[in-house]
Amino acid sequence: MENNEIKKDNRKALPMFIAIIAISAVVGFVLGLASVFVDYADKIGELGVLFGKYVAPCLMIVLAIVVPILCVPRYKKATKILAGWDSEDEEVYEKADSKLSAVIHLTSVALIISFFLIAASYSVGSENVSIFTAVAIIGFIAVMAEAVILQQKAVDAVRSTNPEKKGSVYDMKFQKKWLASCDEAEKAMIGQCAYKAYQTTNTTCAVLAVILALSAIVFSTGFLPSLAVCIVWFANTEAYMKEAKKMGKVGVVS
Repeated sequence: MENNEIKKDNRKALPMFIAIIAISAVVGFVLGLASVFVDYADKIGELGVLFGKYVAPCLMIVLAIVVPILCVPRYKKATKILAGWDSEDEEVYEKADSKLSAVIHLTSVALIISFFLIAASYSVGSENVSIFTAVAIIGFIAVMAEAVILQQKAVDAVRSTNPEKKGSVYDMKFQKKWLASCDEAEKAMIGQCAYKAYQTTNTTCAVLAVILALSAIVFSTGFLPSLAVCIVWFANTEAYMKEAKKMGKVGVVS
């Protein structure tokens, strides 16, 4: 690429970059100034205790009830389709695969939400422990069990029609074994999805880092939330770069 084209691309992107930095600085200054006059930390703290003590445990139970309601019918429908599949009609198989993928997707999201809710329930401190805390723990265990069992059922259903597939959800090396048993087309698709996820994670971490830096001023949240986000960001970037170097190409980190 010629130097003129490189400079042109840089000049085109630079104003937006500068604008974002400038806006972030102004927002940070305004919020920091406002925090001098309004004690946001206490107000947020009170709402946090209320949410963690009562709302989060109730949401956990709702989540434990909703997961099987959403996933079990999809799983049963998929296995019914696969049972009658003639091993030739790809459209029929794709319908079943779509429903099994939905089970994996929904249970994965439920797990993420459950970890947030249990953390919120614990955040109220020992002085606010109540029957609601026990409810949160029971709901969390239920969601964990439902997610693992449903995901294993979905994997078993796929393996029943794809004997070349290997791995069990109960195995700590499941993802590695499953990837190794995929064909080249599947690996290429997984690679594209993984890169998209990598980009999304980078963007999300960058946004969260800015938000949490500002919240440290306004809400006195401290540096631990930012540290947690930066650890994820660092691990994501390092994993990508390490794998890229292993394959002989550094690529472009974005």
